[in-house]
Amino acid sequence: MLNSLEIEPRDHTDLRTFAEELTGRLNAVAEIDPAALMDLFRASEGFHDANRLILFALQKFLLKWTVGHAYKHTKFYGKNPAYASLPSNEVDAAPDLSAWPIISRTVISENFEEFIADDVQLRSTCHTSGTTGQPMDVYKSFEEVRFINDYFSHMFRSFLKSGRPKPLSLSFPNFYHGVAVPMPSIGMSFVSGVTDDTLIQDARRVLDTTYHFKGYDSRIRILGGLGHHILFFTSYLLEQGVDLSTYRMECINLTGGFLSVQMFEFLRDAWKCPINIRFSMTETIGGATCIEPTSRFVLDPHLIGEVVDVDTGGSLQEGVGALVLTNLYPFVQMQPLIRYQNGDLVRRIPSANGRVVFDFLGRVKNALTRMKDGKREWLLFSAPLNNTLAAIPDIRVYDWFANVRTAKDRTVGSLPIMSVRAEESGGVVTIKLSLELRYAPHLHRKRCDQLRREIIAAMRAVPDTVLSTAMDANEVVFDILFCGPEQLNEPIVIKI
Repeated sequence: MLNSLEIEPRDHTDLRTFAEELTGRLNAVAEIDPAALMDLFRASEGFHDANRLILFALQKFLLKWTVGHAYKHTKFYGKNPAYASLPSNEVDAAPDLSAWPIISRTVISENFEEFIADDVQLRSTCHTSGTTGQPMDVYKSFEEVRFINDYFSHMFRSFLKSGRPKPLSLSFPNFYHGVAVPMPSIGMSFVSGVTDDTLIQDARRVLDTTYHFKGYDSRIRILGGLGHHILFFTSYLLEQGVDLSTYRMECINLTGGFLSVQMFEFLRDAWKCPINIRFSMTETIGGATCIEPTSRFVLDPHLIGEVVDVDTGGSLQEGVGALVLTNLYPFVQMQPLIRYQNGDLVRRIPSANGRVVFDFLGRVKNALTRMKDGKREWLLFSAPLNNTLAAIPDIRVYDWFANVRTAKDRTVGSLPIMSVRAEESGGVVTIKLSLELRYAPHLHRKRCDQLRREIIAAMRAVPDTVLSTAMDANEVVFDILFCGPEQLNEPIVIKI
């Protein structure tokens, strides 16, 4: 396979010729080499037009393999002639997937066996957690896991600086989704947890230990895991009187859920190192990385991402819509997902280099909208709402770590206890936000009035919503109900 490209500034004509030649050479490839593919994706990084064309060519090349494999080896794709060929579009344009239907989790669950390829061998199974709907099994083959290992091993080797010791990391793995896909490490990883006294005390012991492994750092320099686990562990250490800066962490890697600005700043100030946030899901290999300080996510190049209108399914180059993802062969082989809609709502940001860039707004089903003159208008997004509520210490949160008696505050990292819904009557939409406080609201009425004003003002200022103008026109009423501890008796939001 191709493993090198000379990229030099070219005029428009030469760039098109370059793209055509690259496409032709890729189409002649008979076997995909993971190391060579990784090198080519690295060549697509940057903001020169040539970088963008390399990205598009690689994605179309892998998409051709993806669709061809799915059509030949799965019943679901094989019975639909739309997948028999790849739609053609301009050589210098992004891949066009609009000829194929968008697939929901419901469709996959109802036709599960038809999504399983018959040419690879099952290695392991994992599953979605079920917090946002029906759980779905995800099958992984030996073949794709082997490719993933080879691809990322090559990537990580290139990160290591000559003469620098390999890093030691401490990971709090996610056991909520079955058997994890094994991933290579840039150094050596220690595994612990925070969900009981033994685990959290052992995690501190690992951090405090000096190691003597040839070729490796002597101390843990990277900490990674679910966001609420890292938040809880950080608070626990601070309760113990630990100065976290003495650990000289190089970075903290977070995954698994929404992180508010308040909690992000808490971690950054506590550890005094970069905080990396990863958008990821069980159904995909890869995800997106948050670019500090914008809070925007950039999708990995080996995933094809789209943002589509939630009603028509039409593609959006910017604005608010549903996120649709396509796994590419050979990263995913046993259970191909082409144009999979996972239920997330995002704001797409125009990008000059071809990468999909977005703000995470929460789940589609948690957003509040209205229809006016045949058009959907957004009133409230769940992620900005939670971002506002996370900065208010008055609001009660879940006690996710009740088992840990050595920690004094077992709520750190948990989500606000709240419910939100909208009702329409006589052309007026009433938003009802219920919040459970740490105290009886009738004891602090002035404080509750202040919170009500602050929350509504923050929501009126959220971009891409009509809440402010609709409230001014008396078309929307925003009611906030405060409840005392254990008094919120409505279904609560458990996933942003």
